[in-house]
Amino acid sequence: MSVSEGVVAAVGDSVRESEALRESEASSSFDVNDLRAKGFTAKLVGRVIDNPQWLLALLRTCWPIPKLGNWAAVTRFEDVQEVLGLDDVFPVPFGDKVKLLNGPPNFLNFLLGMKGDEEYWAIQRDVMEAFRLADISSIVAPQAARLTEEILAASAGRIDAIQDLITLVPTRLCRTYYGVPVRVEEETQFGQWTIAMSTFMFGDPTDNPAYRRCAVAAGKQMRALIDQAIRTAKASPSGSDTVLARLLAMQQRNPQLTDERIRSYLIGMITGFVPTNTMAAGHMLDMLFRRPDFMAAARSAAIAGDDERSRRCLFETMRFKPLNLGPFRNCAQDYTIAAGTPRAKTIPAGTKLLASTQSAMFDPRRVDNPRKFDPDRPAFHSMLFGSGLHWCTGAFIAATQITQTFKALLVKRNLKRASGRAGRLQLLGPFPQHLMVEFDP
Repeated sequence: MSVSEGVVAAVGDSVRESEALRESEASSSFDVNDLRAKGFTAKLVGRVIDNPQWLLALLRTCWPIPKLGNWAAVTRFEDVQEVLGLDDVFPVPFGDKVKLLNGPPNFLNFLLGMKGDEEYWAIQRDVMEAFRLADISSIVAPQAARLTEEILAASAGRIDAIQDLITLVPTRLCRTYYGVPVRVEEETQFGQWTIAMSTFMFGDPTDNPAYRRCAVAAGKQMRALIDQAIRTAKASPSGSDTVLARLLAMQQRNPQLTDERIRSYLIGMITGFVPTNTMAAGHMLDMLFRRPDFMAAARSAAIAGDDERSRRCLFETMRFKPLNLGPFRNCAQDYTIAAGTPRAKTIPAGTKLLASTQSAMFDPRRVDNPRKFDPDRPAFHSMLFGSGLHWCTGAFIAATQITQTFKALLVKRNLKRASGRAGRLQLLGPFPQHLMVEFDP
């Protein structure tokens, strides 16, 4: 980079940070209605995304790398892997959004929005030290099981399985495991804050101003909550083994781990936990009710108490209705995808690209019998947690929490959807919000 280019880049960064500061300090209040789909087009797109396999199969065969205007997509397994493996060529598009939600004074980035540089790996090490693999069996699994049982025991055989269970369990784990004291009366809104922030970062390629407004307001509330949690933990150490307590202990050895940086870590991991698990488990539940054969396999594993088999059944179910069509990427330089093949296509710099992991998982060129429900299929057939550098950092924690929650729910006798609209999956933006279920208490 030349000196003049560096000056221009620095000025551009300064301008963006000034704009972000004004936006993050705006006094707009959080309004969850900003997330609701409006208009015929939005609802039509939602219907297509709910059952896209016919369209994805057509594209894989006839137009595997479609491009229209400034948008493109890859649909075949190898091409999706290629794109997600080239972080410098196809960087994530939401780095500035992560910084905005992390807020002033320094608008820190986090793993979700970073490229694989030295800072990325330093943050990765910090996060792995705070969120230990041993926690999965010793803390996350028993806490998730206990929280789920408590919620179901109080439900009297009828519960909103999304808002009051699937979203609530990870929300309460933010209190018991992360160390962020979400008050009981704020639990529903806390979940909505995380959904607003996740929608803005990962599900908003067209920069919907309503999503931005909602996420900025949510981010302001989230920062205030975590800042207070940090102050309280410092003033009155409880001796509990939470993620926050560990980060504060790490801070004693590493002064560069400032309170602001700890806040950014917690915001990043919470935003990747509560809403992602809500969408994943919500889609699983809806698909289990749609497919009695899937439900029978998952219930059998739950009744047997086989956690590994339960996890395999649940995430194979999710393969049929994953989080989304796939992650978006920006094209940073002209690049030819699938070079040397008849489908090769050069994607110009500046193009927005969808790497359709959903399509890839049903590509019969690489996935055996993709339309068959097979809990024993090889792990490499799955892209549910992404691929490449931005493979989900909290994947094992998420999978454990979801498995324990479903384990307790699926053993209930006569589990079924509630009748009428209440028993149908209802959305908040792209995220599941409500689905009433009934069972014998």
